Formats: sequence, structure tokens, C-alpha cells
Amino acid sequence: MKEVLFVDDERSVLVALERMLRPHRDRWNMTFVEGGVEALAHLERRPVDVVVTDMRMPGMDGSALLEIVRELHPDTVRIVLSGELEADGAVRIADLAHHRLHKPCDPAAIVGALEGACAKPN
Repeated sequence: MKEVLFVDDERSVLVALERMLRPHRDRWNMTFVEGGVEALAHLERRPVDVVVTDMRMPGMDGSALLEIVRELHPDTVRIVLSGELEADGAVRIADLAHHRLHKPCDPAAIVGALEGACAKPN
């Protein structure tokens, strides 16, 4: 089963994602963590196939997290799920992420992005 890691600094967003994706728990092993530091700690213990992260987070933002994931886990698919994507940040995101979703996101869009990401061979 493919491993998917969701990263956001807002617990309520993580809870909503977990609830929304619960019907798909037989397809993907999903973990939900608060922030980039916690995400990196998780990745040290257990590599994942897909990282889905917010961009604006205190401490380590999504860009910093994605840079580290790209360097240390180059086969991991990187998806941005963010409410605010600035024009100048779009170029940076294009370099760091394989896919970009805008919050709030339709559940079908998230499922579709995960299906595509999980279909890629590692």
C-alpha cells in the first residue's frame, strides 16, 4: 500500500482531510502531521511515496520542506495544497512540486492527484 504524508500547521485542516479521505484508507496508508519539522521526523522513521503539504507554515514553510524532501527522497512525489499561492511563488513551486492544488479543494481533485501520484513507479 502506498504511503501518503499530509503536512499542515492547522490541526483543523488535517482533521478535515483525514475525515474527507477516510473512505480511501484501504487504498493508501495516510499520516497527518503538524508542520515541517514533524514531517521530517516522520520521514526519518518511515519514507513515504507522496508528501502533500501546505506552503505557509510557521517555522519551516512548505518550500523549505519540499527542498529537503526533493534532496533526501527524490522519488517521493511532492504535492502542494495551499490556500495562498503568490505569483512569484508559483515558479518556485513548479520547481519543487509535481502537482499543485488550491485550498479549499474539491475531494475529487485530491483523490485524483493522489491516484496519479501513486500510479507513478518509484
